[in-house]
Amino acid sequence: MTEAMLGALGVSPRWVEDAPSALAALARHQRVVIADFGDPRAAAIVTEIKRARPATFLLAVTDPARPGALAEIERAGIPAVLHRPLNPRMVSLLLGAVPEEGFRRDASAVQHGTLIVARSTAMRRALDAVERAAMSHAGVLLCGEPGSGRAMLAREIHDRGVGSDAPFVRVSCDHAPGDELEAAIFGAIDPAHGEAADRRRVELVTAGSALVSARGGTLYLAHLAEAPERVQARLARVLRDGEVIVGDGRRATPLDVRPVASATPGWDASVADGGVRDDLARRVACSRVDVPSLRDRRDDLPLLAACLLDRACRSQGIGLKSIDSAALALLAALPWRGNGPELEAVLGALARLAPGPMIKIEHVLDSVSLDAAGQKSPPSGTLRDARFRFERDYITAVLDQHHGRIPDAARALGLQRTNLYRKMRLLKIAWRSHNGGTNGNSLGGR
Repeated sequence: MTEAMLGALGVSPRWVEDAPSALAALARHQRVVIADFGDPRAAAIVTEIKRARPATFLLAVTDPARPGALAEIERAGIPAVLHRPLNPRMVSLLLGAVPEEGFRRDASAVQHGTLIVARSTAMRRALDAVERAAMSHAGVLLCGEPGSGRAMLAREIHDRGVGSDAPFVRVSCDHAPGDELEAAIFGAIDPAHGEAADRRRVELVTAGSALVSARGGTLYLAHLAEAPERVQARLARVLRDGEVIVGDGRRATPLDVRPVASATPGWDASVADGGVRDDLARRVACSRVDVPSLRDRRDDLPLLAACLLDRACRSQGIGLKSIDSAALALLAALPWRGNGPELEAVLGALARLAPGPMIKIEHVLDSVSLDAAGQKSPPSGTLRDARFRFERDYITAVLDQHHGRIPDAARALGLQRTNLYRKMRLLKIAWRSHNGGTNGNSLGGR
C-alpha cells in the first residue's frame, strides 16, 4: 500500500510501528487501523488496540500466498481483508464505508448481537431520528420492510434512552392467536377480577405480563398492525391512562413503559381504514423512524457484507474469507427484497461453498437466482434471454453506481475497458456525457 494511493482516496495516513504509537494516533481521532500482516508485529499491535479501543475499525493487508496469513488474521478477529496487489476500488469501498458516527460496535452492540452500519444518507437519516426519539419516553413507530433492521433500531432506542438500565421486552403480534397475544401482554386474568377492572375502566394485568416486566423500560411491539382489535383497545387504554391494577390489587399503580412498535410501510393505510385504532396509533407514533430497505442504502453494503461474511465464517467454523471488488459490486447492485436476512443467507452460502479464501463474481452468480436483479414479472423466455437481461441490468447498475465513469465501472466489473464497451454495445446499454456527447462521463439511459 502506497501513500500515493491513500492520498488519492482522500486519506491522510499516520504510519506507526508499535502499539503505543497506534493508540496515541487513535486518541487524536484516527478511526481506522490498517494492519500489514507482512510485519510479524501486526498481530500483537492489533490485540492491544482491540483491548484498549474496541470500537476501532480494523482492516488487514496480507499476501494470500503467505502460509498461515489468513489463519493469523482470523485469530486476530479482523472482519475485512485486503489482498496484495491492492485494488484501489476495494480499498475505497471499505474505507468509505466507515463514517464518523455510522459504525457502532460498542459494548451494548456486541452484547445484543447488533451491528449498525450507516454510510448512506438514508440510514444516517434514520439514526438521526433514532437519536431524537431516544431523548424522550414517548412512543416510537419504526416503519420499514421486514428484515430492514427495525428490531435492531428498537434496541438502539432503548439503549440510548433514559431507561436503558431497565428491561427491554419484545412481543411479536403477528403469529400468536389473539388470546395468547393478550395473555402475553396483559397476563392471564381471573374473570372476576377482570370484571371489576372493567367497571373501574382500569386495565388489570398480572405480575408476569410483558407490560409489568417492561416497567421503566421499553415494550417493543413487533408487527403491531397485526394485533386483534381487543388487544389494540386494551393497549390504547393503558397507554392513555399510564396506570394499571396488578394482580389482585385494589389500587391502580403507575406504569411507566415506553412503547416502540414496528410496522410495514402500509401502516398509514391500516390506520386510515381502521385496521389500526387511531387512539393507539397516536400513542405509539409520537415519533416515527422510517427505516430504509437495503436496496436504498447500497453505500452501506461493502462494510455490512464484510462483517456478515466474517460472522458466517466464524459460525461455520471455517477460515476467514473476503470478497473481491467485482463480486462486491454485484452484491451492491442486487435488489435484496428480503433485506438483511437475504444478504446474510447469501453470504452464509458463499462462506460455505466458495473454494479458497477469496469470493469472486462467479461464486456470487452461482448463489443468486438470475431474476434477482430486478424482474418483477414471472420468468419468461429462454435461459439465454434471462442471462441477457441479468447481465444488462447488472452492468447498468454498476455504471449507475459509478456515475457512468467507464474506467471505474470496468475495474469494478473485472473487465478491460474495451471489453466493457463491447458488452455495452451488445447489450444495447446507451450512455451520454454531461454535455450530451458519448465520451463516457455519465450514464444517460439503457
